Amino acid sequence: MLGEYDRNGKLCSRIMVEKTTLLVDRAPLNLLDDTLKYIGFDLRGAMAGAKFILNKTVKCPIIVNPYQSVCLFPSKSPQKHDCIWFNPEHIINTKAIGNKTEVAFSNGHFMIVDAKLTAFNNKLQTANQLKRLTTERGIQASPLLFYLEPPKKHQLLKEKSGKYNFDSLKEENKK
Repeated sequence: MLGEYDRNGKLCSRIMVEKTTLLVDRAPLNLLDDTLKYIGFDLRGAMAGAKFILNKTVKCPIIVNPYQSVCLFPSKSPQKHDCIWFNPEHIINTKAIGNKTEVAFSNGHFMIVDAKLTAFNNKLQTANQLKRLTTERGIQASPLLFYLEPPKKHQLLKEKSGKYNFDSLKEENKK
């Protein structure tokens, strides 16, 4: 998926699906957010989660559909209109063409990307790592990572004076 301006100058999304392409009337980041919201998530959360899992702060891949393990990674800053989002599942091969990278896809097409081979392959590897880690974490039963002690229960009683015993809470909080 990549950003493409339509004939009216509006930023849209060009999506390659198998051997066809579609022009969707949504900017790439908006389309990603809509896609995530459709299944109960959002782009902001996907980015925050990826940054946390990978301990990385910029140009992180994201999980677009955790149920089907769909991961996408950006070719450059997602804020740039010419950022291309790649699905590592559909990348068959990469090779250097000078300071650029030729990316071959599972549908038989290929494209040349403005990125050095090592930089592109590092992004590809990071996306595969995110996909693997999230799949493992979602499948494996693991011990509880965070334990919060349940709050102590304290019954509030009405005293003979007609007041409730809120003062006893102050005593408990001092302990």
